[in-house]
Amino acid sequence: MMKYRLSICIPTLNRGSYIGETLDSIVSQWEAGIEIVIVDGGSTDNTEQVVSTFQQRFSDIRYVKKDSSEKKPSNEGFDRDCDCSVGLADGEYCWLMTDDDLLKPGAIRKVLAETKSGYAIIVANAEVRNSDFTELLVQKRPAISQDRRFEAGEWDGFASTVGGHLTFVGAVVIKRQLWLSRNREKYFGSGFIHVGVIFDEPIKEAMLVTADPLVSIRFGNAQWTSRAFEIWMINWPGLIWSFSSISDVSKSAICLREPWRSLSTLLFIRALGMYSKREYQLFVSGQSRSPARKLVSRLIAAVPRALLFVPVWIYIRVMLPDSDYVLFNLKESWKRK
Repeated sequence: MMKYRLSICIPTLNRGSYIGETLDSIVSQWEAGIEIVIVDGGSTDNTEQVVSTFQQRFSDIRYVKKDSSEKKPSNEGFDRDCDCSVGLADGEYCWLMTDDDLLKPGAIRKVLAETKSGYAIIVANAEVRNSDFTELLVQKRPAISQDRRFEAGEWDGFASTVGGHLTFVGAVVIKRQLWLSRNREKYFGSGFIHVGVIFDEPIKEAMLVTADPLVSIRFGNAQWTSRAFEIWMINWPGLIWSFSSISDVSKSAICLREPWRSLSTLLFIRALGMYSKREYQLFVSGQSRSPARKLVSRLIAAVPRALLFVPVWIYIRVMLPDSDYVLFNLKESWKRK
C-alpha cells in the first residue's frame, strides 16, 4: 500500500525567486495523504535555502539536489529530473507540478476526490496569467464547460482535447505505476517526457479532464525562450507526429506536422522574435526543396521586425481566438529584444 495518495513532483533549476510562491500555493491547502518531492537539477541560486524554510514546517517535503557532474542539457535535464521525481515518490498518484506556477485554491481537494474514481490520468485545466498574476490572459484551457471523462475507447478524442494543453507539464496527474510501466528513456531529451509517457501507447483505463482551472500559469517566464523555434516548430510537432497510438486527424488537431513550412507562420513568428537568420540556417535552409520557397524563407528571416508589428497586431486582433493572450506574447517579445 502506498504511503501517500498524492505526490506533487517538482523538477526545478534556479527558481529561487519563484518556487517559494509555488510552495505557498500548495501548503496553504495541505491535506493528509500528500507529499511534495522536489528534484533540483543543480541550482546555483538560493533554491535550496527557500525549500529548506518550508521543510522546517512540513516534514512531507523531500528535496534532492543533483551535483554538477549530473547536470544535463536543458531538455534532457528536465526529462530526467521529472522522471527521477516520480521514481522517488511514495504516492499512488503523481502531480507533475511546475516550479513557478500556482495551484488555485481547492485544487488539491479536487484532485484527491477524483483519484478515488481510479482514473489513470487526470488532466488539470489551467488559466494563463501574466508574470505577476495580475492580468488574466486565458480563462481556461482546454475550453470545456464541464468535467469530461474519457473511456479507453475514446483515446483519439482524449488526445484531440488535451494534446495542445499538455505542452504544460503542470496539467498532468498520473498513476505512478502507469508512469513507471512506460518506456521513459525513449523520451529523454524531448523536453516533453510526460507527453511521451502518456501517448507512447493507448491507455486502457478511464481518464478525466477538469473543466475548472486548477493551476494558474505564469506566462512569459520560461527558461527556454532562446530555443523557442526549435521547440515549437521542430521538437514538439516531431514528437506528436511520432506517436502511432493516435490518428493523423488527432495529431493535426494538436499541431501541424511541419509548421515552419508555412510562410505565414514564419512571418508571424518572425514578429514574435522566434525566427531569424540563425533559425533559417539551422532548421529551414537544408529542409526547403524549392529554391523560391528557400529564398522567401531567408528574406522573412531578415525582414526588420518593426515592419511586421502593426500588420501582425491587426491580424491577431481580427483573426485569432484568445487574442489577448497572443497580443500579450507579441508585446512581451519586444521587451526581450
